[in-house]
Amino acid sequence: MKKIKYIYLTLALAAGLTSCSLDVTNYDQPEASSAYTTLQDVKNGMHGAYYFLGQYEFLGNYAIATGDMSAGVSIGSTSSGHFVAMSRYTFSDTQDELESIWDYGFKVINSCTRTINGAKAVMAAKSLSNSETAEINSYMGQCYALKALANYYLVNLFALPYSDANKSGLGLPLVKDEPIVAFATIKRSTVSETYDQILSDLASAETALAAGSNVTSAYYMGKMGIKALEARVYMSMGDYEKAEAAAKMAISLKGKGNGTATDKAPSNDDYVAMWSSTAITDEDLFTIVKSDDDNLSANALNTLYGSYSGALQKPILKLFASTDIRYSGLINGSHPKKFDGTASAQAVSNIPIFRKSEMSLIIAECEARIGTIANAQNYLMFTAKRNTAITSTSDLPSTKADLLTFISEERIREFFGEGHRFYDARRMGDKITSETFSNFDIKNFVFPIPASEINTATGVVQNTGWENNMPG
Repeated sequence: MKKIKYIYLTLALAAGLTSCSLDVTNYDQPEASSAYTTLQDVKNGMHGAYYFLGQYEFLGNYAIATGDMSAGVSIGSTSSGHFVAMSRYTFSDTQDELESIWDYGFKVINSCTRTINGAKAVMAAKSLSNSETAEINSYMGQCYALKALANYYLVNLFALPYSDANKSGLGLPLVKDEPIVAFATIKRSTVSETYDQILSDLASAETALAAGSNVTSAYYMGKMGIKALEARVYMSMGDYEKAEAAAKMAISLKGKGNGTATDKAPSNDDYVAMWSSTAITDEDLFTIVKSDDDNLSANALNTLYGSYSGALQKPILKLFASTDIRYSGLINGSHPKKFDGTASAQAVSNIPIFRKSEMSLIIAECEARIGTIANAQNYLMFTAKRNTAITSTSDLPSTKADLLTFISEERIREFFGEGHRFYDARRMGDKITSETFSNFDIKNFVFPIPASEINTATGVVQNTGWENNMPG
């Protein structure tokens, strides 16, 4: 694949790289798996994968912003021009944001694959101590997890949502045991095969981490993050039993309450305050950390919703009661305040990828879908009580249909700005109404593969007729 090249070090140097998002240690990535000869090489390779994951081209901005901008939650400002085409569906297959997401997603995947192979080569040399072996297993496990995470975002943007009707349709080019080399002829797998690869990588991540040194910080993709991703993957596949089990395990691994109505972590004040801090909170399962020395400046998600005037759409604002602390504390007019930054740096905010609140809402939805209303209400209260007018489960809907509608809207109230809606709406079959279009059946829409990739003629085919399912 021509667009997926061995150019990581060149890019890093061109960008004036001094640190990665999760560690301030400088790194140099070997250009081939055979170049990994030490534990430090493997650690550097892992840091490189985290760096690409957290850049603005992927989860540092574009893939997150797309989740809201292209699903009627937020809208780009015509005065700045940023994300206007993506939010109004006037883009084409040459849109910069789509090309960047595709490129950087595969940079993460290729980097992880090379580092995993390098780790295996270093371990095969049998020169490591027991503690070093545990450490290298930890690095390898995180790379498997990051690879699964990147594949999950890419397949949900560039393929139709998982379903019986779609699972034999086009998925992603799969990177299994070897990185994709420049100019190699490849083909797209199916949606089902892509999900199989994600689950396989998650299983490998768990195996490696079980043999590795413990990863407890939410700044890294450890066991909490793996279970959270597993829960999200199974929700996308409609396997609610496995999704609920994984979500409960993620909450248990966090160890900060049980995610139900009686759970008091975080308090309402702490919840609002956490958005202006880069400290790990009771909510974080995996978050991309940013520091004053490691911010994306004009390309930050903060800037998109700040000086570039990205705003919440009017239909979304109507979903909030005036008594909801998420409205009174985190919205000013139509401006979402989650990414207003810290006191010392307005362009710096952590970017939460998995939160405890998501796990509670996953469990609530799973319970609602099987008709256990009381259990669903109990988990739903963890976030619903942020509307201070909701004081008990009796204030929540009591039928399956009404409860699922409430959960869909609650996910918007809870995750605005965090980029969940595109993925949620397609999975749940919701139709989208925005300020510029209405009744958009988003589950039938898929983004185009970037033209720059198609034009390499290395085998990646386009999502035929993608433009026919854009909103009218």
